[in-house]
Parts: sequence; structure tokens; C-alpha cells
Amino acid sequence: MDRLNAFFALCRAGLWADVVEGTQLDPAPFAAATEEEWVALYRMALSQAMVAICFDGLRQLPVTCRPPRPLYLQWAAKTAQVEQTNKALNVMARRVIALCQAEGIHPVVLKGQGVAACYAHPLHRQCGDIDLFVGRADAKRTVRLLEAAGAEQDGEANYKHVGLDWEGIHLEIHRLVGRLNNPWTNRQLQHWVGEWYPEAIGHRQGFPVPDATFEAYFIFHHAFGHFLNSGIGLRQLCDWARLLYTQHQQRAGAECAGVPHDGVYPDGGGLEACFSHLGLLRAAQIFGDVLVRQLGLPFACLPWASADEQGLGDLLLREILATGNFGQWDSRIPPRPKGYWSGKWHTFTRVLRRCRMLYRFAPAEAFWYPLRLVQGTLAIQYDRLIHRQQF
Repeated sequence: MDRLNAFFALCRAGLWADVVEGTQLDPAPFAAATEEEWVALYRMALSQAMVAICFDGLRQLPVTCRPPRPLYLQWAAKTAQVEQTNKALNVMARRVIALCQAEGIHPVVLKGQGVAACYAHPLHRQCGDIDLFVGRADAKRTVRLLEAAGAEQDGEANYKHVGLDWEGIHLEIHRLVGRLNNPWTNRQLQHWVGEWYPEAIGHRQGFPVPDATFEAYFIFHHAFGHFLNSGIGLRQLCDWARLLYTQHQQRAGAECAGVPHDGVYPDGGGLEACFSHLGLLRAAQIFGDVLVRQLGLPFACLPWASADEQGLGDLLLREILATGNFGQWDSRIPPRPKGYWSGKWHTFTRVLRRCRMLYRFAPAEAFWYPLRLVQGTLAIQYDRLIHRQQF
């Protein structure tokens, strides 16, 4: 059995389980799979944060082609765990949102539970924490509000957000949605956020989400930032694939009904113009190549006519398979030292190597990223020196 092809077959089958014309799983490659091969597929699903999605795929197989019963039950148990975690995050997210809205704050769910609603089975998208954008003006007030309700600060605050722990669930309260490393394009990005927040907040299954065009950009923005830093899992690409597919379907429905499609970009352009102006068009096209070739996203869902990026798409795919989810499975990198400054140096040199390797994806972002990393570390030390906190 070709393990890589079998793994992507499981991914596609689970990812598009709700699409009538979606990929149907061919049982033939799995009929003679050994226990060792099934264990390898399970580990791949774990490393890519795709356990529950792949489980949706393998359930399409005849019983005789499924994994050995102990592994199947282990896989099912892990899927149930993902479901329970999602349910807990859904409850907490709605609780925090209601608390903020009662005080006149306008929280927006970034990634996570908002994009999960685009999946065939929302509870099967492997989740992490809850990211809420509240803007610069309300960031301090939101943190104080949540602390008064029982949350505690968790981790080191930075320029973008502060982390909180509330009843075992990690929250990140964002004063900035995100940041580009290139200072010139970053100014355009922050201006764009001001164009839609808070007047053009969207909603999906009860969750406030960003403006449609911005959300389609931001899901990529977040994935690419982690890709430059340490790596990403396949789940980040699945997020973008499902969001682009959902928005394409909604746009087609709106056009048939004669209703303008939601979404704004300051110059009036579309998503392709956004990526171009922000210096990320080639990187987005490379990611898009993998979405179409490996994950089965219909090409019509991409916001550009065509782009031949298979060469760098193959590099992207190799890196995803090598690093796993957020780089946590990358055996090429030695463990981070325990000392504060030695740990910072370890991170800086690792990022420098990755930016040199991935320079062709987005030259300006790759050039500025190590400099931004140094700037962020110095800013944290300055804050400590004068005994004041970020929020």
C-alpha cells in the first residue's frame, strides 16, 4: 500500500463527506493493508491534527477493509475526545461572547469554532484554544472583565494578544487580529481591519466572525505565519479549503438570488487583489495548489484564474509532512533549551533557517520575520524593565 496516497484518500473522503460530488473512498488500496501500515496511517493523522476527519473517511470503508479492531476502537475514542473538547469550547466561547456583548464589547471569533462550522462535521475539526478579537480600545477592559469572572492570565503577553486560562480552557484576547512582518504592508492590513470592524462583523452558527473577504484572507495569513515559524499541519490547509468552499457556495447562491455577496476590501478589489497588495499572492497560490491537488478542493473555489506552482507546492507538502501540526513532530530540530535566552537564540536561528529556505514563497515576509522576532523580544524585556504589562 502506498501510505501517503492512502492517507490523503482518507483525508479527502472525510473532508468532503457532505459533498455529493465529493471524493468517494476506494476500498481496494486498503483491502490488504497490514496492521503496521494502519498504525502508520494513524500516526500520520495524529501528527497532522486530522484524526477525526480521517476517521470519517475510514468509516466509508467496508468492515473487512478497516483497521484491526483495537486500533479502530482507539481511533474512535480519539475522535470522541475531539468531539467532547469541541463541545466544551463551544460552550465556553458562547459564554465569553455573551459576557463581552453585555458590556458593549464586540468580540469576533478568529479561526477555531467559527471556521469549524464550515466542516461536514464541525465537532470533528481538531480544536485548540479560543481566539477572540476585541480591538485595541477594548482589549484591557475585556481582560479585566474575564479576570473578574474567574479567568487567570496564562503565559507571556505580547504585542498581539494576552492568554487567559478559564476552567481549563485557554483563551487568547486579541488587541490585533494579526500582523504582517513587512511594516509597509502591515499598515495596509491594519487599515483593512478598521474598514470592517465592528460594523461588518459576520455570523456563522451563532458565532461572530470577521467580514467574509477578510476571513478568507486571515485563515491563510495565520497558517502562513506558523509555516514560516515552525511548520503547520494539514488541518490548517483543511480550514482554508472548507472556508473557501463554503464561501464559494454562498456566493453562488447569493448571485442566483441577486443578493450582493458579503465582503469588503478597501480598494474595492477582491481576494486576489488583497493577496497581491499584501505581498502574499504567490504564497497563497502555492497553498492553493496543494488544496486542489491533494485535498480535492474544486479549482473554481480559488480566488484566481490559474497558477502553476506545483514545484513549490511539493516543497510545501514535504514540509507539512515533516513538521506536523505547528512543527511539533519535526524530528530534524533539536529540543529547545530550557534557559530563557538560550531558548530565544534557538528559536531565532531556527526561524532564520526556515525563512532562508522558504524565501520564494513571500520574499518580503521572509526577510522581515527574523527582525520582527528580535523586535518582539526586546519589547518584552523593555516592558519588564519598567515594570509595566502589555495590557
